[in-house]
Amino acid sequence: LDGLERAEENDRLGRIQRGETEDGAMLSLRNLSVTLDDGTSVVKETEVAIEPGERVLVSGESGTGKSTLVRAIAGLWPWGSGSVDFHPGKRLFMLPQRPYIPSGTLRRATCYPAAADNWKTKEIAAALDKVGLGYLKDRLEEEAPWDQTLSGGEKQRLAFARLLLHAPDIVVLDEATSALDEKSQDTMMQTVMKELPTVTIISVAHRAELEAFHTRKITLERREG
Repeated sequence: LDGLERAEENDRLGRIQRGETEDGAMLSLRNLSVTLDDGTSVVKETEVAIEPGERVLVSGESGTGKSTLVRAIAGLWPWGSGSVDFHPGKRLFMLPQRPYIPSGTLRRATCYPAAADNWKTKEIAAALDKVGLGYLKDRLEEEAPWDQTLSGGEKQRLAFARLLLHAPDIVVLDEATSALDEKSQDTMMQTVMKELPTVTIISVAHRAELEAFHTRKITLERREG
């Protein structure tokens, strides 16, 4: 009964629509409001157009809804109103703070969510090299509890290897470098900009130095009600 009541309550909250942009924007937020499951609106009536190749940093105090907003953009949080519109045919990829590491081989973990045979071994090895995990490339066929074997920083590096392989049009980075030191973080961002020079980036991060890697900043303000 509790689950049914929660589902009915969520339906009352409304759902964010997803559509296609009608102009040249890569991504548009149209009158977007994002609502938590308790009915609290953390982002209200936001209008933003993000152009191809822009690198946008979403900032704001704790509790202003930064991560919830980017989850809504990525389609992982449906509750709210308004719409998130994408340029037709463009692909989005998200790097969360704690990447999911599936069981099985390291090859599978690196290629996720695509199939393990989606890229040649040399392509996967090159991606691992570029994110500082070259010492693992000889273990691609090894089955291990990689989620337990890899450190937090290694998991985040692995997620960036996935990003390089998938080469999307838009990437959402939600505290995706939080387990890396500042130098490693800078190197990772420089690698993304070099390898994927036209990618549109939307980032959430607490480190102020990350702002230097972005062309624009959107600051969310705390909302009541």
